[in-house]
Amino acid sequence: MSTVKNKKSSRRKSALIAMLFFLLLPSKFIVSQEYEYNLDSYSLYFDILEDYKVKETIEVVLFPNVPLSYYTFYSEYPIENPEAIIEINGKTQIANISVSKIVGDINAVYIEFPEVSPGSRLKIRISFYSEGMLQEVSGKKQFSYYVKFNQPVGYFYARLYVPKGYAILSPIVPSPDKVESTGNALILEWKKTDVRPEEEFYFIVGFSGEVTNQFPLAMFLATIFIAFLGGFFAGTLYRRKEKTLIDLRSDEEKVLELLKEGPLYQSDLVKRLGFSKAKVSLLLRDMEKKGLIERVKEGRTYLVRLKES
Repeated sequence: MSTVKNKKSSRRKSALIAMLFFLLLPSKFIVSQEYEYNLDSYSLYFDILEDYKVKETIEVVLFPNVPLSYYTFYSEYPIENPEAIIEINGKTQIANISVSKIVGDINAVYIEFPEVSPGSRLKIRISFYSEGMLQEVSGKKQFSYYVKFNQPVGYFYARLYVPKGYAILSPIVPSPDKVESTGNALILEWKKTDVRPEEEFYFIVGFSGEVTNQFPLAMFLATIFIAFLGGFFAGTLYRRKEKTLIDLRSDEEKVLELLKEGPLYQSDLVKRLGFSKAKVSLLLRDMEKKGLIERVKEGRTYLVRLKES
């Protein structure tokens, strides 16, 4: 009987110790437990290929806060030939990968691996081919991409590889942190530390069609300089919201005319307007701030409708 009494007393003492420990925990530690894992870094690599195809590679480094056996990535673009490898505490192996369509054009990519314990270091690398990021706009090619984070990220990196034979044109949004040439090819890089939850990024880069003749060095340097100026001014105008990169008046009228027929999903507006996804996102965001429309979150997409007066 004494054993039972001691056990009961021990439970009370353990509960008090646990409560005291929780109260004395650093706030940073408590906040980190809101997420299944901490995202140390998130990197995007885009390689422009022929026939409007793009090879996208995503590399994430994360530390689980709970036992973890899968990672999910979402994409608004079609996914072809996906491959994934994972490095668990320094040991690399091929991961199981599957793709399924969930809502509208949203694809969910599931990467499965042996369960890992909290505190482990995971480095996941996903590669696939896609279309839709590269479109024909006003007689020139334009790359556009949108990404939004739902939790903090320590370091965000994006790289766009423009192959030999293409000339960079404005707009370049946002202005790249680094431009590097390799032969006649061009690499644009963007970097951001301490990304906040709900922070979003739009990438828009215009460039000419393939040039078949040799690209002179002077012309190449002049193009980069003009592109930098265009990116700088375009980024400044975008941040200050004094102007916009597109003719909002006519484009807003097109959106309003379509919405008079009834609410539409954002992906349907992209198809009916014939604009890039990034351009439609920028347009709708601006119209929403003006009070012309409202967007209602439905899963991982938006239902767009006219603002009720």
